[in-house]
Amino acid sequence: MTEIRVRFAPSPTGALHLGGARTAIYNWLFARSTGGKFLLRIEDTDARRSRVEYVEQIYNSLKWLGLNWDEEPVFQSQRLKAYQQAVQKLLDKGSAYYCFCTPQELEERRSRSGEYKYDGKCRLLGMEQINANFDAGKPAAVRFKIESGITEWNDLVYSNIRVNHNEIDDFVIQRSNGIPTYQLAVVVDDIYMKISHVIRGEDHISNTPKQILLYQALDEKVPEFAHLPLLMGTDGKRLSKRHGATGVNEYKALGYPSFAVFNYLALLGWVPKDGNEILSPPELVRRFHLTEIARKSAIFDMKKFDWVSNEHIKRFNNDEIYTNILPILIEKNLIDNEPDPQLKAYIFTFIDLMKSRLRTFQQFADRGNYFFKDPTVYDEKAVRKNWKSTEVNERLSILLERLKTLDTFSAESTEDLIRNVAEELDVSASKLIHPLRLTVSGYGVGPGIFELLAVLGKERVIRRIERGLQILPL
Repeated sequence: MTEIRVRFAPSPTGALHLGGARTAIYNWLFARSTGGKFLLRIEDTDARRSRVEYVEQIYNSLKWLGLNWDEEPVFQSQRLKAYQQAVQKLLDKGSAYYCFCTPQELEERRSRSGEYKYDGKCRLLGMEQINANFDAGKPAAVRFKIESGITEWNDLVYSNIRVNHNEIDDFVIQRSNGIPTYQLAVVVDDIYMKISHVIRGEDHISNTPKQILLYQALDEKVPEFAHLPLLMGTDGKRLSKRHGATGVNEYKALGYPSFAVFNYLALLGWVPKDGNEILSPPELVRRFHLTEIARKSAIFDMKKFDWVSNEHIKRFNNDEIYTNILPILIEKNLIDNEPDPQLKAYIFTFIDLMKSRLRTFQQFADRGNYFFKDPTVYDEKAVRKNWKSTEVNERLSILLERLKTLDTFSAESTEDLIRNVAEELDVSASKLIHPLRLTVSGYGVGPGIFELLAVLGKERVIRRIERGLQILPL
């Protein structure tokens, strides 16, 4: 059996977006699940738009996702000679020809005829006319000659696809400046890289018959093709900035775990037969089958993504979470650079309380800042709901004095005291618990209040209640 070799081939004209990352993930999963190789090609022939910094960004995003490649990346900008040799071979075989039509001439003829397809004007030029044009200094593109017939292939996702050649015109394979077009470069590179399977987005289906014809004209074996349904937003439109962040680097910056991003993108168009959706990369490799990818468009749902991310965070051990959130806590000035053993133990307790509620590492700092700093603002909506009058101040003042008397400040002792005070005041415990949470955290929701009080400790809790009583109600 031919060695399975697949490639991911981004253009360094922007950040790696989610659709590209999903394509890379499916290529990587297929390679790893079959014992094949995953290769990387940088399609940087567009010198005007390609940027070195985007190459680095693509590398970093792929590495962050765990998509390690097996050979040195191939750069199209370094392979111009190979493309020109392939063009010459096609010219020599009569499978391609020089086209001296200028863009203006093409546009004028298309306007007159109403046909967008190339009209074949230069297809029958003899050598005498060709040489005369070159002698006159006319620039020439090179077009591939399409003969009548049908091209078909068995797509590993969409099954049999047939394309009549009358739907394809004589397409350009080399521009007049000597630079190859995408259609030629991708075929020459896939031959060079010995690619066995081309796995890419369904927007490339229209390119496939052209590329199959190029393989055949170059006397090379045609790889197998699998075209992936496109990513859509929840509104049914192609995923774009209007749906939110679309770059892998943006989700990394937001603090999403790389495993969660990998896991969710892998599920967009494919679901394991056992129905288990929360899986690590090795688990996904064991379950992945390319032919199980669905044909319908995949919907990127932020709520589902957040659920997947939260499930991964809950499954992380506390050491892994600590490693990821420590730089964030330091950057946000919530802790000093080097936590002492006591503070480290406190952070681990904080992680235990918060990890089931959060979907990103960044949220440990954003939503858990009150574990390290006294709240300076209070959730206005929660204040309006739970602190409607100074009667709350009176009840909380009584609770404050009783809390001061506690020798043991544990979850059990604070719960007993709060429930006893509520009974004495003839109010439900919630009448004390909700405003109490506001004073100690600034939020209306959070982890269990009694566990929270125990973790914060008596000194912090007393100080924060006293401050809250001076400020609230707003």
